[in-house]
Amino acid sequence: MKLYNIRVGMIETNCYIMKNEENNEGIIVDPGADAGRILNAVQELKLVKVAAILLTHAHGDHIGALEEVRQATKAPVYISAKDAPALADPDANLIRWLGMDVQIGKPEHLLEDDEIIEVAGFKFKCLLTPGHTPGGMCFYNEENKLAFSGDTIFCESIGRTDFPGGSYKQLLESIRTKIFTLDDETRLLPGHMTATSVGWEKKRNPFLQD
Repeated sequence: MKLYNIRVGMIETNCYIMKNEENNEGIIVDPGADAGRILNAVQELKLVKVAAILLTHAHGDHIGALEEVRQATKAPVYISAKDAPALADPDANLIRWLGMDVQIGKPEHLLEDDEIIEVAGFKFKCLLTPGHTPGGMCFYNEENKLAFSGDTIFCESIGRTDFPGGSYKQLLESIRTKIFTLDDETRLLPGHMTATSVGWEKKRNPFLQD
């Protein structure tokens, strides 16, 4: 497995590319902006196929380059069923608020809580973690002990809850019941800032100290 991180757009959103070195296929997580840089990385990694585009949630800084990347790679889009409606709503997805001019088509796959998907030879458990958005979703890969956590949790911080559909109480509950039940060694790959781990956040995250 090879993991590539590109910080894209004006908010420096983390876009991830995960490559399976056995079959040279890969996935893209949250293509928020800078489609050219993302597609160049796909070429540099010599991916023969982008098997999926995974969206942790439907905010504009995570989906801004989605259509250009989807068109270029022909990869299907996966998102939680609860966040999917926001893709086409410029107020719910903050595209209008961010001053962006993009239109997002329908996703190919709608995901439910605890659903298991297999893409590019990787298995992911889809963890519904509402709070930042109504349908925020983390993607957990047990084999490599990592989870793409979007804007649910950051290194010693948490996602904002003042946007439409946000809930502070719900976000903390999501983290405690979905993220903190994973092994302490699990790497958390957030939508912004640096990577962290479950164990570190249990001890150091000030929002989650009882």
